[in-house]
Amino acid sequence: MIGGQYNKHKETIHNFCWRSLQMFGRYGVIAIIFFAAAKFLTPEDFGLFNYLRTVFFLLMIFCDFGLSYAVSKFVTEYKVCRPEKLNSIAFTIAIFSFGIAAIISVVVTIFGKMVFRGNYLYILYMLPYLFLMPLTDILDGMYRGLKDFKKPALISSIVGLVSIGISLFLISRYRLVGAIWSLNIMYLLLLLFYCGFQRNFKFEFDKSVLVEVLKYALVLGVGVMGGFLYSRASILILKHFGYVVEIGYYGLIDTIFQILFLPFGILGQVIAPNTTAYIVVKNVTEIKNKMEKYITLCAITGVAMSVLLYFGIPVIIKNFLPRYNTADFLLIMNILLISLPFYIWGAILNQGFVAPAGFARISVITTLICGILNVVFAWAFINFFGFLAVFWVLLGIQSANVLIITVYFYIKVGSVKLIIEQ
Repeated sequence: MIGGQYNKHKETIHNFCWRSLQMFGRYGVIAIIFFAAAKFLTPEDFGLFNYLRTVFFLLMIFCDFGLSYAVSKFVTEYKVCRPEKLNSIAFTIAIFSFGIAAIISVVVTIFGKMVFRGNYLYILYMLPYLFLMPLTDILDGMYRGLKDFKKPALISSIVGLVSIGISLFLISRYRLVGAIWSLNIMYLLLLLFYCGFQRNFKFEFDKSVLVEVLKYALVLGVGVMGGFLYSRASILILKHFGYVVEIGYYGLIDTIFQILFLPFGILGQVIAPNTTAYIVVKNVTEIKNKMEKYITLCAITGVAMSVLLYFGIPVIIKNFLPRYNTADFLLIMNILLISLPFYIWGAILNQGFVAPAGFARISVITTLICGILNVVFAWAFINFFGFLAVFWVLLGIQSANVLIITVYFYIKVGSVKLIIEQ
């Protein structure tokens, strides 16, 4: 029986394993950089590091704006339907992203001193990050669309091992500046290797490809902006009200969560091409069946993880990062633990079903609305209830968003089937 199930899902299992190796090689290194920064920096500087990275996440939204996800979708389609366009997509989209990053960099360089004041120099140090991360994600979308998971997995593993040594040296010696350059160097190495081993690539700018990808990416990009508003915008609000140390607490907890959530996001990315294939042939029944199975898996796993983390994280923090073993840190952690099942399912839902099925507008609209509500409520309640209000609002908004997208997508997919049958 086990052998039969393995043969049935052999491709998904293999792709999941390779994608896991890649993502742990990449985000595992980022986590190590964060843990090293938490160890060597003061809580205030670590909070500032998380704030700076959040600022650049906001800027990078405009450089990517859903391009990496759209590339993955169109690579799959071009490979099947229009192979003549396949080799030009990576260069075309990379040039566009690079141009946007260059424009933003000029604006930041000119006006950044007025906006960021004492943090302006750190902002300049992070400018390479603005180019490197979006370009890396675009090429990663290319590999995903081709279902080539082995090559980027090996690249990420090698680059990860090299980057760990470099990062530990830089952070221990140069503290906050070292942490910033650790990220720049890691993404530079990844980009160089991704380019070097990408065979479906030629230096040809195709305007028709750009227009086609942009149309879909713009929808995804609005969703990404909404996602920023209902997650990372909380950091900007905390910074505005002077809760820098609490930003560090949130950043540390979020880093731990992100590592533990990686397998679910990877699973969503691995099944995404299959969802695209199902929607092309109108096999809606298979999509709904898989959704129901994954919802059950996420509910059970999410509750179990919440319980384990509730007892496990305080022990780890107490022994390895004692400066963060505070009542405020534990309060923030306990609030966020409640959202784990929703967060896990949301990763699979959006990456594995909604976006690859071409229904990105569903998540875009709800996420944008929820993101705006998160900013409004968090800003209003922090004045009355302090920094904990930000995390209670975050919990409610994220959970509601996932539930709404799930129900609406399930209904929309069923409606498509009914229309086809009629």
